[in-house]
Amino acid sequence: MADKTLKVKVFRFDPSVDQEPRFEVYEVPFTAGMSVMDALDYIYQHVDSTLAYYDHAGCTLGVCGRCTGKINGKPGLLCQTLITGNVTLEPLSNNVLKDLVVK
Repeated sequence: MADKTLKVKVFRFDPSVDQEPRFEVYEVPFTAGMSVMDALDYIYQHVDSTLAYYDHAGCTLGVCGRCTGKINGKPGLLCQTLITGNVTLEPLSNNVLKDLVVK
């Protein structure tokens, strides 16, 4: 079990329902070597199953680039970027379908 928890601040916006985007903060147990995608998977599986983000069986290979987003304001692959502390996640563009999923 993890001794440390991270705060993961995630951009949330569903244009079909929401007037404005917002950020939601989640606490995630830290594990050495965890990627941003691991943190999102934890949130989706244990805290909030309404979170939308790209994830598929090939993730962690860094091949397709579909999971690219802003990680603390800088573009990066969510499946490849390791985290060690609190993190803010945003979509790469303003063409948001829902949360971190863009057109």
